[in-house]
Amino acid sequence: MNAKPNPSLQKKTAARMAAVQCLYTLAVGGEKLSPAEQVVILKKQLVNNKGEQKLQVGVPLEPNYKLLETLLEGVEKWQDSIDERLVNTLGEGWKRERLSPLLIAILQCAIFELFFDKDVKPKIIIDEYTRLTRSFFAEGEVSFVHAGLSKLSKKYHANPFPAGEGQG
Repeated sequence: MNAKPNPSLQKKTAARMAAVQCLYTLAVGGEKLSPAEQVVILKKQLVNNKGEQKLQVGVPLEPNYKLLETLLEGVEKWQDSIDERLVNTLGEGWKRERLSPLLIAILQCAIFELFFDKDVKPKIIIDEYTRLTRSFFAEGEVSFVHAGLSKLSKKYHANPFPAGEGQG
């Protein structure tokens, strides 16, 4: 027997997808928009438009806009710490410049949730962003994201806020 989809969880997944899409758009477009501006633009595109919702966030419903804005604001606020941890996920011989802007956006959102938002258990965050990666990439990138996030989670578990970092 199949369980019925949980709309609240679907809206959270849609928010994560939307945040990744917004960060990717900023990275490739070069335009500088605040998180609030990004949310306003996305809301205009998605309100009462099931086709656009499915295209933008993977399901025909609007994302959890509060979570979307939290993700965008968090990535902006903790950018330096997130990017430092992102670089720590890379194996020897890999450079950030070699990564797709979309893969970077996925990792930035996941790292923010793992270490700076902390409302959701690490295993769930890792699973969510691994699944999200599968929407865009082949198994190599999916494995990279899963392994990198798992490695970071274990590495920082004992001391989630090293040297001068904090929540808030």
